[in-house]
Amino acid sequence: MLIRDLIRKKCEKFLKDNGYTLAVCNIEVPKDRSLGDYSTNLAFLLAKDLKKAPQQIAEDLAKEIKLYFRDKVFKGTQVTALRGFINFILPKEFCIYYLSKEDFSKNLIAGGDKILLEFVSANPTGPLHIGHGRWAALGDSLRRILQWVGYEVSTEFYINDAGVQIEKLKESIEARKQGIPVPEDGYNGSYVKELVTFADPIQELIRRQQETLRQFRVKFDNWYSEKQNLQDTQEVAKTIEWLTDKGFTYKLEGALFFRTTSFGDDKDRVLIKENGETTYFAADIAYHNLKVQRGFNRLINIWGADHHGYIKRVKAGLKAMCGDQAELEVLLGQLVTLYQNGVEVRMSKRTGDMITLQEVIEKIGADAARFFLVMKSADIHLDFDLELAKKKSNDNPVFYVQYAHARISSIIRKSNMLPVYHRAVELKEIEFKLLKFLMSFEEEVFTAAQYREPYRIAHYLIELSGLFHSFYHECKVNVEDRKLSENRLAIINSVKNILGIGLGLMGIDAPERM
Repeated sequence: MLIRDLIRKKCEKFLKDNGYTLAVCNIEVPKDRSLGDYSTNLAFLLAKDLKKAPQQIAEDLAKEIKLYFRDKVFKGTQVTALRGFINFILPKEFCIYYLSKEDFSKNLIAGGDKILLEFVSANPTGPLHIGHGRWAALGDSLRRILQWVGYEVSTEFYINDAGVQIEKLKESIEARKQGIPVPEDGYNGSYVKELVTFADPIQELIRRQQETLRQFRVKFDNWYSEKQNLQDTQEVAKTIEWLTDKGFTYKLEGALFFRTTSFGDDKDRVLIKENGETTYFAADIAYHNLKVQRGFNRLINIWGADHHGYIKRVKAGLKAMCGDQAELEVLLGQLVTLYQNGVEVRMSKRTGDMITLQEVIEKIGADAARFFLVMKSADIHLDFDLELAKKKSNDNPVFYVQYAHARISSIIRKSNMLPVYHRAVELKEIEFKLLKFLMSFEEEVFTAAQYREPYRIAHYLIELSGLFHSFYHECKVNVEDRKLSENRLAIINSVKNILGIGLGLMGIDAPERM
């Protein structure tokens, strides 16, 4: 359970015991942590009924609420009033208690949505590029974070193995076989020539994508074929028929339109073109409907920013087919620009084509690639410095974090003592600051899950590594005072544990040696 929930329960018990009409208490983490570890706006909510200024109410309530924090767990907690807010400052004893719990960092929520997280979903018409890598790293990290806090999450790669682009690829391969020019709107990459020898080039491309993602430590629970699950089963045709029977479609100039404006879209959308071809949108409606029929009630998709205009129509389709059974969330991601020695890199020296995700992994490793691709918010354009990602120095954030973990491992390995917290040991300011920051880890992961922001974990780990290095320079671990040594070992052991958990949430190794 989150610390804020423990505090909230005590505050709500206070309200109930003292007959206040307000039953729910909101607990937040202040932006300025110097004011307190947690705070509540309770006084503002009671001001109208009590007919007093929030600051006066806060001062009065703080004295009474403090009595509820005298138990074994919260003993020593300061409860103060400032500008109408009631603030809670937790003592070192609470930090030690919390970090020492056996169930620390496990299942922060109970139950919740059944989530289907779909990401990457690249057409099997070529190798994965660095943009796909960003969605892979973000999606897989989000999956790990959501599962860690307690959600039931399945992941899916939607294989677009039907439609115009697949036909163009087949035509391009056939042209290569016959030694004739590739069609103007076909595929000219060097990989096309390699596919000539395969009986099923589409399956070969899917296999290559799967292998690249395996090396990138991304595993999908399901690879969902459009051809097998939507086209061959006539699900798209059945979906269009159902929408038509419900009166949600109309014909105009030879095309069949879906009245998406009835479900929140800006304009109606085409399901069947004048030439009789069904649109990608029609397949997407069928696909998302089947997601719900498979038992998922929250659908999260990670798409490129160029799909921004597509969100309303897919939500409209889902609303028409499923009503309020499920909710669709779409995370839009910006592009990635690769740099080497300060120069933008567009083409591969090896193939003359775009640089593939596979090449990036081979060049800098999965750890560095994943860290760099996750450490910025998805909606921000990412400049990826390949040379920086290879550096073995503190300038490289993934090296900086991994080195902190390895250094702690070395200290503990060489010590002849066990890490043990001693409540009576006095702490230096940096030690207490480090304990407080460690205690905030669960809150950070919960926030990352709540707002679908894996980059928060990367930022937290960088800051934690910085605090550890400051601690290391100020506080010698192996000293004559055994209890002091054991206490400091316990602190850095907690740092190591959380660095390991955080790196794991990003799909990155936590090395014992470097």
